[in-house]
Amino acid sequence: MNYKPLFATAFAASALLAAAAFAEEEENPVSDGGEEVVAEAQESEQAPVSPKFKNASKILKDAMKKKNWKERWDPDKKRILVVADADFDCADPATDKNFLPLREMAAKRAVLLAKGQIAEYVNSEISAGEMLDIPGTDVHKELGAEAARVNAAIEKQAAELATLLAQTDEVEAASLRSATVGQRLDDLFAAAIKKLDSEYDKDAHQKEAQARLAELKAKYDEASKEFQALLARAETLKKEVKSRQESSVTVQAKLPLFGATVIMQTESWNKATGKYQVAVLVCWSKALEEASRAIVTGGSIKANPGNLSVNDWLDNQDLATMVGPRQFIDEKGERWFLGVTARPYDDEMNSSARMKYKSLAQTFAQQMAVFSVFADVETQKTAAQALETRVDGDDDYAKEDYAVAESFAQKITQKLEKQTVRGLQKLAEEETEHPITGKGIIVCVYGINAESATAALEIEKKNIATLIDANRYQTFERGRKAAAAAAVKASKDRPEDFKAGVEDQTGRLQSEMDERHPENKRGGQRNIYSSSSAAPAKKAPGKSTSGSFLGDADVSDDF
Repeated sequence: MNYKPLFATAFAASALLAAAAFAEEEENPVSDGGEEVVAEAQESEQAPVSPKFKNASKILKDAMKKKNWKERWDPDKKRILVVADADFDCADPATDKNFLPLREMAAKRAVLLAKGQIAEYVNSEISAGEMLDIPGTDVHKELGAEAARVNAAIEKQAAELATLLAQTDEVEAASLRSATVGQRLDDLFAAAIKKLDSEYDKDAHQKEAQARLAELKAKYDEASKEFQALLARAETLKKEVKSRQESSVTVQAKLPLFGATVIMQTESWNKATGKYQVAVLVCWSKALEEASRAIVTGGSIKANPGNLSVNDWLDNQDLATMVGPRQFIDEKGERWFLGVTARPYDDEMNSSARMKYKSLAQTFAQQMAVFSVFADVETQKTAAQALETRVDGDDDYAKEDYAVAESFAQKITQKLEKQTVRGLQKLAEEETEHPITGKGIIVCVYGINAESATAALEIEKKNIATLIDANRYQTFERGRKAAAAAAVKASKDRPEDFKAGVEDQTGRLQSEMDERHPENKRGGQRNIYSSSSAAPAKKAPGKSTSGSFLGDADVSDDF
């Protein structure tokens, strides 16, 4: 496919229509009367994009209209469809090194927003309030006490400065004392500071006076700033607030959500504005819940079979345009929950970088696949607005002026902790080129279904049974080794064996000596220990020497 015309003004990834089978309450195989739509979705080619720019959300909703899919709870098909989108600023995806992670995070953000809407539909706790206040605002009453305090502070600093100034210029000191708070006082105060500064510079001994002067100036400046702030507030309050209306609402929802996943996704990039948008259509249905339940409980469930195996279907997709969770029904009726991610990847990277990006793609693909099966979803959002109606002056016919303010805060989370997951496997890993950036990427797809979870359980059972057999055999082997070691140990230093050895060797040596020295034999001397002088000397009683002696029956271990 030639992507260049497609992305000339904007990128709009195809509505990746992973199999969306929605269940009726029937026995296996599960069917909901809508699976013909699923089959159509699974075999869809990438739709051509209009030369006129459309953002991802608009493309997605147009595709839904063609299929007559409504964004709401469908009581007949027992499903809920929710659309959500997220965007980010990207001047040029081809040069933004963070483009792929930003794109992935936008897809996740859109999925979170959609799941939050599903949780709110199922179970919401709402707090709301409205208030209308019609006050009588009095500027003097509002600011009078504060203004008096600030004026007193300013006048106090001016009086103290006048006392210092009187020592050199009584006339200017008198003018400073008589001035009221305002521009004239500011001018006189500044002139007095300047004059005293020059006087004190001539007399280096007046350190204390210089410090006092600096302190007065600092306090005066602080009080003057407060005065200016009060003037600004007074100007604002001159427009009397005739009424104030406030409204607020807080929505909280918490739900263990099984089987909510993306069944369609679109993407767009507006070259003129630099906005990259990801839009998702997320579905929860009875069939999806039953499929996820089979995965987490070790059950088995079938949908109406599709036409392709999951690997054949992935082979037919442009993985470079895919990101986020998906679901697909294969030719055996097995429903797959999939997760797709991509990271930068090319031959010019060093091996450490390539390993890092491949591992990131694999790990986050696993995360997104599992979140399609089950997650604890929690959402909280708070909105507030205020309207003030003001009138300049007391004229009953004066024109009203309106001030409006609104605020919004939202937090959505999905998580799972220490859940046993079986059957999660890598289905595809492809090095390819991203159609927008033209740069190398690696795309990783992980998937899980009930059949693979059951197969994984069987594999686990067989391997654990083999481990039990192996442990028993190893125990048996340790027994054999222990017996061998004991027999070897028992065979050492047996007195009878030692004595027999001594006798055998003695006999052999005596025969050899007899053969060599027949005269000894004729003379009756056959003891090989005999010498020409005497037999071996006996040890004196009560004394001993260290060592071992040949012929002892009880032999120590020190030889």
